[in-house]
Amino acid sequence: MLELPEVEVLRRDLEKEIVGKRVKDVIVQTASIVRPFHRTRPELVKALEGRKVEAVRRRGTVLFIDLDEDLTWVIDAGDEGSLHRETASEQPGADTHLVVTFTIGGAIHLSEVGGDPSISTGVVPTEEALEAAGVSPDALDPLDDNPTWMEFGRFLADAHGPLKLVLTDPARIAGLGPVYSDEILWEAGLRHDRASASLSTQEIRRLYRAMQEVLVAAMKAAGSSLDEVEVDAAIDDEGEAAEHLRVFGRAGLPCSRCRKPILRTRIKKGVYTYHCDQCMI
Repeated sequence: MLELPEVEVLRRDLEKEIVGKRVKDVIVQTASIVRPFHRTRPELVKALEGRKVEAVRRRGTVLFIDLDEDLTWVIDAGDEGSLHRETASEQPGADTHLVVTFTIGGAIHLSEVGGDPSISTGVVPTEEALEAAGVSPDALDPLDDNPTWMEFGRFLADAHGPLKLVLTDPARIAGLGPVYSDEILWEAGLRHDRASASLSTQEIRRLYRAMQEVLVAAMKAAGSSLDEVEVDAAIDDEGEAAEHLRVFGRAGLPCSRCRKPILRTRIKKGVYTYHCDQCMI
């Protein structure tokens, strides 16, 4: 499961690795990953082959690789996808859905376990990239936008919702999901069901600081995605939580702040939160 910190690590590593390189070959193993950007696999191959990489951007968890001629290669790894570097001669594995090799050497493999991948990728005009990827231009990106705590407080007041749902609403905040929303709330000592407009000035500043600290720590914990073959996600393929997480995935274990058991609570269908009833208010 990749959220904003892991995707930012990917972006930085890709920026070092592929900017200035030209795409040589494109192999699309699974037709569904090109939708909704293209109708068929050959359309993506034609749009990407021969293009030179000029920049690597990110908005939320979506990667935007800018190419020559004002085109952008959009990569949305979905809930379970991974992006990793291989040699140009490496054969794709059973779970590899896209292979892109470069003229100067090396390749990128886009993979996801299972027969129905959530990955989507395609090439679109740069000016249409955000809309084509379904990324809200008004959503706050905590890393890119770097708001002040006062701006963040106004944002929370305008949101008018429970903190957990505000933090994970992609129309409001880009890139935060179930993992780091819980980690941020735990670090700030705030419950998931607190109304976003009800926070005091002190609580706003605490939440703001927690968001910054948790995301920076998560990026350090993720490692170097391309140097280490692929990014270390917060939740592995077996559903186990990474060691740097303090609350997510740790139901029944003692809270590291007050030693009371961590709880897992259902907020609505398919949405759960991990929290401590003792030290989160």
